[in-house]
Amino acid sequence: MKWGVQVVRGNTHNVGSTSVILQFASGRYLFNCGEGTQRLSFENKTRISKLTAIFLTRVDWDNMGGLPGMLLTLAETGSQNLVVCGGHNLTHAMAAMRHFILRSDMGVGVKELRDGDAAAAFSDENIRVTPVHIYPTGYTVSAHEQGADESDAAAIRRMLLERAFGVHKAPEPTDRKKREPPQPQQKKGYYGQECKEAAIEQVLQKFEQQDEDRTKKRSLSPGHSPKRSSDVFLPLATPTPCALCYIVEGPEVPGKFDSQAARDLGLKPGPQFAQLVRGQTITTADGQTIRPEQCVGPARPSSLVIIIDCPSPAYIDSLTTAHQFLPFLEGTKTAGPQKDQLMMIVHSLGPGVAQDARYKKWAARFPAHVRHMVSAPEYVPDNNPFQRHLRIHAAMHAISPHTYILPQATDKAELPLHTFLDSKNLVAPKSMMMYDIEPEPKLDESMVTQLLTAEQMLAKVDDVTPPSPHPNDGDDLVVCPIGTGSSVPSTYRNVSSNIVSVKGFGGIVLDCGESTVSQLKRFLGFPRRNYANTRIQQSYTEFLKTLKLLYVSHMHADHHLGAIQLLHEWNQATQMMDPKPRLSVLAPARFWAWLEDFSGVQDLGLDRLDFISCSDIRLIDPTAKIPIKENQKYRTAVTKLKSDLGLVDILTCGVIHCPWAYGLSLTHYTGWKLVYSGDTRPCANLVTLGRAGDKPPTVLLHEATLPDYLHVDAVAKRHSTVSEAVAMALGMGAENLLLTHFSQRCLDLPRWTTANIEAVKVARYGYVASASTSVGSSVDDVEDSATELDVDDDDIDAGAGVDFGHVNDLETYGQDVAEQTDAPNAALNAVLGNLKIASAFDMSAYAPRDIKKYRYNTHRLKQVLHDEMKLFIAEESADTVEPSQLKKGKQKAKAKKGKDSA
Repeated sequence: MKWGVQVVRGNTHNVGSTSVILQFASGRYLFNCGEGTQRLSFENKTRISKLTAIFLTRVDWDNMGGLPGMLLTLAETGSQNLVVCGGHNLTHAMAAMRHFILRSDMGVGVKELRDGDAAAAFSDENIRVTPVHIYPTGYTVSAHEQGADESDAAAIRRMLLERAFGVHKAPEPTDRKKREPPQPQQKKGYYGQECKEAAIEQVLQKFEQQDEDRTKKRSLSPGHSPKRSSDVFLPLATPTPCALCYIVEGPEVPGKFDSQAARDLGLKPGPQFAQLVRGQTITTADGQTIRPEQCVGPARPSSLVIIIDCPSPAYIDSLTTAHQFLPFLEGTKTAGPQKDQLMMIVHSLGPGVAQDARYKKWAARFPAHVRHMVSAPEYVPDNNPFQRHLRIHAAMHAISPHTYILPQATDKAELPLHTFLDSKNLVAPKSMMMYDIEPEPKLDESMVTQLLTAEQMLAKVDDVTPPSPHPNDGDDLVVCPIGTGSSVPSTYRNVSSNIVSVKGFGGIVLDCGESTVSQLKRFLGFPRRNYANTRIQQSYTEFLKTLKLLYVSHMHADHHLGAIQLLHEWNQATQMMDPKPRLSVLAPARFWAWLEDFSGVQDLGLDRLDFISCSDIRLIDPTAKIPIKENQKYRTAVTKLKSDLGLVDILTCGVIHCPWAYGLSLTHYTGWKLVYSGDTRPCANLVTLGRAGDKPPTVLLHEATLPDYLHVDAVAKRHSTVSEAVAMALGMGAENLLLTHFSQRCLDLPRWTTANIEAVKVARYGYVASASTSVGSSVDDVEDSATELDVDDDDIDAGAGVDFGHVNDLETYGQDVAEQTDAPNAALNAVLGNLKIASAFDMSAYAPRDIKKYRYNTHRLKQVLHDEMKLFIAEESADTVEPSQLKKGKQKAKAKKGKDSA
């Protein structure tokens, strides 16, 4: 049976975990699923839909941060009965996801491999996995961490887990490849009824009050069955530092069939040969009984792979003294035949472990034939694996160096591999590297691609604009989109996140989708500052230490899955500061419930977070003051937040997307005003928010998920089209509009038209683009499909592939690009007035003056995307050619060349 180990990614300064996949013909087994794993699978075309089980070496966000997003995507593909295995607190962590995941037909099974539990193992037709628990020096394992957990608290966790993911049903071995097709989800009214957008505020208030009441009444009783799983408190849990290593045993290798011996016994090739190979005894026509061992050689013991996770030097003593590893070490009394079966060790090591003499001495005791994959930040170059995005980004940087910031990366390791061990069997992990275990051990790097740095990619660009001085003295407001895609990450755009650096005060994070931390480390630089970034002159660590506000607009996964890692690293970076800083978190109340639940798995520093619910500073009507509740805690928190950032006003409003979805307005004492839409349909509340106060928005950061020609999809998914976003900016009198949150199906620059802009209307204002500045200019009936509040709970697109929409003929599109001028036509110019518009891209920076200059670069930016479209299609076409077809094509070409020569 053929099987092997494929690398997803290694452990670097940017990413704190190692991911590998064990591949069999009938199943795939993923070890660790950190943030960005799903995006990497899209980049490298790894088929995650065939996953059988996922194993976590630690139950923390470093190792499981990509799991929620991957589960949502797998659910859309119809995947069922996946098993997730890990250590103590795994069930708690999975049950905590009920706040934003409800996939009750998926049947996810959770298996806690607890220390001291005799049943703590996983096995199926392909592998048997045995965990080895290790702890930092000085840690005492408590009684509740050991053995099978049959407590009432465990029963509650399992109940909530089944409500979120359904009941796991182990598939029959013969049915492993069968998957039910994804069922179309019925759109259910969030609010139980259809309602007009004019009544959205009243409905939001009703649901927010219900949510607060539920929070107070959430039940701890396993016998109580409230209507919603979020209404039940998870029992308290305590984080544990336990790390798991895994000993993986593959299938036994059948003996070789001796066809000549079978013939000598009077058998003929055919069904009888096959029966003997399958281990069946046969009886010949003359009554002779032939047993398999007469024709089949002895079976070979299964091969073994060890996955090691040693997060820090504090774990080395526990690891090197673990009795489970003694049979594999040379020179021990318990060494046995297992050491000959061991083919590979994956060393996932935290900083400082690989150079520790204790660890190197222990690793050197494994047999000489064993292949060591050393995944440690000292030995793995911190490359940028998202080369398609980097290709576009470098070309855009060549056009506007101060807007499109080159991300930090390196192609050189800090240390050569020979400093780890004196062995010829050392290798550093590379994405898509494959090590075949059976039928014979072999390293295969044929799928590994060369990863270029930003500087190397820029060197391939022909037309480069020399960077000019770009002083930041005049930029009081710089908005930096870090992720500009919607729903799921893709090769070109990561999911939603933005940062704002308020000069002289500190930082703001506006939404925090999966892999925001990784993106920020490349954008700002980690561990050293990214000197290519001239707009925010701080390293990632410096930015964390001055961070003042984390804002989450709503509870869809693509807007908050990166927040756990951000809060964890903020807590680590600031806990030794004196005095210890505090961080304001502004989000829906449900987000705080999620943080409280997950803090039982990992310390997030909740005692230093000042939480403000978005509903507590919601603008109710145009004349309302800030409606802070008569609660000294919230009043103090808002006052502190304003002081921390130099704000004179901070307001939210309910928007049309899902329950507890909000827009945000920040007004600074220096005069700028920033409005952020979050996800929404055109919404009167957001217009009112933009018009509130004495100043129009300096910058409106608004979602533009879909192009105009996909308006029906925008209505169904509760998103805005490009022209609708432009109309919203005009409606609130914004000076600048920055478009973001684009569908992963579309790569070309957004386009808007006069007719589509003028057609947008909302309650209270009518046609937004031409509405009076008076709030009283309302319409009684706004017949807009945006008033039907019936959207899917998780709003996840089925795939992350790029669809170029209406761009069917690239040559025609290229001519269209060449013929367009940078200046808009007269009619459109009359509608837009003084509004300046720009389209955001990942890891970029926009002050108002950058948005103003954007129009002069659109021709070149369009050409960059046009060239990328052609290259993408060419690459995809090449990848779909079968190897056999490619071989035949080469043979024909060679034959033709020979004839031509003759």
